[in-house]
Amino acid sequence: MVVAATARTRAATPNTTPNAVVKKPKRSLATWVLIAIPVVLGITFAWQIGSNLFHTEVAVRDAVSVSRVSLESDPIGSRIDFVVVDRVGQETTVNGTVSVKLREPDGGVWQTSRVVSASDFQPLPAGGLLAGRSGYSVTIPASDWARAPRRGGSATVSVNVQPSADGSVPFSTVAEERFPSS
Repeated sequence: MVVAATARTRAATPNTTPNAVVKKPKRSLATWVLIAIPVVLGITFAWQIGSNLFHTEVAVRDAVSVSRVSLESDPIGSRIDFVVVDRVGQETTVNGTVSVKLREPDGGVWQTSRVVSASDFQPLPAGGLLAGRSGYSVTIPASDWARAPRRGGSATVSVNVQPSADGSVPFSTVAEERFPSS
């Protein structure tokens, strides 16, 4: 009798056969998106907090670029000021060769090439765009021009830097500047 009662309950209950497949409801794409967005935001937030623990300072402050060039008026003629920066954008110095070329508004060209060291980079003179920043100045005496440059015109300034350190990559910039009007 016990055996018969067991057989009846098995037959009466559905999905108890060993081959029965239980279907689970599928989640829609919107549900996955709503789950993924907070997860991604949480991981990003944790990365922002955690990455500061592993942040290292850049120990090498090698110059990699010319940040800014300006053409300024000077009591003896004109002055080209420029600032070099490292990989994180901080002002730095360079040991090597600097070549500066100025094409004045009427087409005249003035150029020079100088060997520079870290001690040649000083705070730039007051009254200029880069005043107070640590950089390098090249003064162009008025006597260097065959005829006086037309003041206020557009001039092209090219600065090329060849660092003397082994493995350092040369860098350069070209800037369009207004020739000083005074």
